[in-house]
Amino acid sequence: MKTRAGVVLLLLLAAFTVNAATTPEEYFERALHKADQLKLETSALVELENKGELDQAKAGTAEVLKSGLLALHEDLEKASEGGHTLAIYWLANLDAKFSMAEPERATYCESLHRAVDQGLLAAGVAYYHQCDRPYMRFDFQSPVHLKTMADLKQLLLNTDSHKEAYPLLALSSLCFQDVRAEIKEKKTLANMQARTATMLLTYDQYRAEAYYILASADMNDQSEPDHRNLTYLNQALALGCKDEMGLRDFYEKSFGAQASNPKQ
Repeated sequence: MKTRAGVVLLLLLAAFTVNAATTPEEYFERALHKADQLKLETSALVELENKGELDQAKAGTAEVLKSGLLALHEDLEKASEGGHTLAIYWLANLDAKFSMAEPERATYCESLHRAVDQGLLAAGVAYYHQCDRPYMRFDFQSPVHLKTMADLKQLLLNTDSHKEAYPLLALSSLCFQDVRAEIKEKKTLANMQARTATMLLTYDQYRAEAYYILASADMNDQSEPDHRNLTYLNQALALGCKDEMGLRDFYEKSFGAQASNPKQ
């Protein structure tokens, strides 16, 4: 067992010895390399956990993993400062917190919106989940909320120039996240790894998520849903979204005769 834990530690140390970078793309490529190594070593730790040997490896790997995450964060920061769209999004995922003070959230959301402005659909979805605070207060006519909805509509109209980079990690999802199962499951590395895998969403899954957000949150001038919301819902369902909020029955009864057919 000691030999196995020692191998994990050596691999971790080797993972973060990489070539120098000077451009945003080089910094991002270096970050990708470090992220891949962290995934491999997480899998090795999951293997130890399954064998009941994780506790004996923790002491040697915790600090190295922390150093690796810090190095990954630093490279993403450098790439983000240079305007690299995917680096901005990755960095936002690393920096996201359940609770933020308003000045911290404002800085975080301003940075994330740079990726929205650059046309990354995943960033538009993340911005809704992390930054559309007025909607959480049921302020459907807030300029922030209306801008978030308008951004999602525009992103759906355009083809994401980073389409080939998907699947991308989503921290939250109305369509594809089983929150109730997450609450009940044991907090193990294996479960965390499996949950992360399910939250790597394809481009079409992000499109489904964006349509579902519009279906649930894009209200009319009277701050109420109408036939447009059913149209958005049908588009989300056609792309594989699970209607966890149960909107379909209500919308079909209320607006079914007025809704458009879904278009992908």
